[in-house]
Amino acid sequence: MDVREDIKQLENEICLMRRELHQIPETGFNTKKTLDYIVDKLTTFGYDTFDFSLAKNSVVVQLKVNDAPTSIGFRSDMDALPLKEETNRSFASTSENSHACGHDGHMAALLGLCKYVMEHKEHIKKNITFIFQPAEEGPGGAKVMIENGLFTTYPMECIFGVHMMGEVDEGIIACRPGPMMARNGELFVDITGKGTHGATPHLGSDTIVAGSAFVSALQSISSRNINPLHSSVVTIGTFHAGSAENIVAETCKMKGTIRAFQDDTYELIKNRIQEIAEGIAKSYQVNIDARVVDYYFVVDNDKKLYQLLDTVLKDELLEIDPKMVAEDFSFYQRQVPGLFYYVGTRSKTYDQNLHSAKYDFDEKVLLHVIETNVRLLEGMDAYD
Repeated sequence: MDVREDIKQLENEICLMRRELHQIPETGFNTKKTLDYIVDKLTTFGYDTFDFSLAKNSVVVQLKVNDAPTSIGFRSDMDALPLKEETNRSFASTSENSHACGHDGHMAALLGLCKYVMEHKEHIKKNITFIFQPAEEGPGGAKVMIENGLFTTYPMECIFGVHMMGEVDEGIIACRPGPMMARNGELFVDITGKGTHGATPHLGSDTIVAGSAFVSALQSISSRNINPLHSSVVTIGTFHAGSAENIVAETCKMKGTIRAFQDDTYELIKNRIQEIAEGIAKSYQVNIDARVVDYYFVVDNDKKLYQLLDTVLKDELLEIDPKMVAEDFSFYQRQVPGLFYYVGTRSKTYDQNLHSAKYDFDEKVLLHVIETNVRLLEGMDAYD
C-alpha cells in the first residue's frame, strides 16, 4: 500500500476544508460555527457518535476497532486570534478574527486523518481518539477537558499534536525530545503611592520611579538568580502611569510574562518577583501588588515517542532548539506520554511568521502532517 499516494488523493478536499475553516475564525471557547463544521465533516466521513461534554464547543470522536479500553490520541486546537487578517486571499476571514496561528491547518489535517483511517479501517489495529479542542490561545481548553474527564472516559496510551511553524522550511517535520516549549505565566503589577504636585515630589510617593526600579530589578532575575544553563525570560510588556506632566503619579500598572523550561526555575522566578516587590515597596514607600497567573506547563516530549518519530521519518526529521513560546498541549503530557511536533510553512511565497496578520501557508504541507501521523500509527503497530 502506498500511503503517500493514498493521502495525495485527499489534497483537494484538505485544501477546501482548510480554506472554509479559515473563513470562520472564532476565539476562545466561542467556536460554535467551527464545531458545527467539524461535526458535519465527521458525519460525512462515517462517524456517528460525538462527545460534546468535555468543554464548551469541543468534540471528541473515536474510531473503535476492538474492545480494548485504551486508544491512541490525536488532538487539534480550534480557536483563532482577535486579529484582523491582511492576507488579501480570496478565502480571507469574514470577521475581525483570523487564523493567524494556523489552527485552521491543524483542524483540516486532523479531519483528513479522520477520513483516511475511516476509509482504511480494515488496516487499523488500535482504537483512535480524535480531540478537537477550543481555547488553546487562552484561557486553556486542554485543562478544562482533562478536568471534565477526558482521560478517564478515553484512556490513552499516548497522544500526538502538531503546530504550523513559519520559522521552518515548507513541509519539514521538526521536533526535539524533552522540553520543546516553555512553561509560562502572566505577571500583573499594581503600584499605589501618594500623588502630589510635580513641584513638590517630597510630599508624595512616586509610582513611576518605583515602577521603573521594579522593572530594572526584574532583569537581575535571569542574569543573576537563574543558572546560566537554564533559559528563562522575564518581560514587562505594558507600563501605564500618570495623567499630566506636573503631577506625581499615584498609581502605576504593568503587565508582563515569565517563561522557563524547568519547573524549579519557574518557581524561583515567581519567588524573586515577590521579594523584589517587597524590597522596592519599602525603599520607595509605595504598595506593590505583584500577581503571577500560571498558564501552561512545559511541552515535554516523550523520548520514546520522539525516537519513534525519528524512526518512521527515516532521517527526514529536523531536530530543533527549544522555543520560549507556550502551548496547552502540555496539560495532556502531564497525564500520558505525548509528542508535539512542528510542520514547516516557510517558503519564498509564504514568509510570514505565526501571529502575523499576513500569515498564510500552502495547504500541501498538511499532507505531510497526515502522512506523519499515519506513519506513527504504523510504527506503533496500529496500522498495517
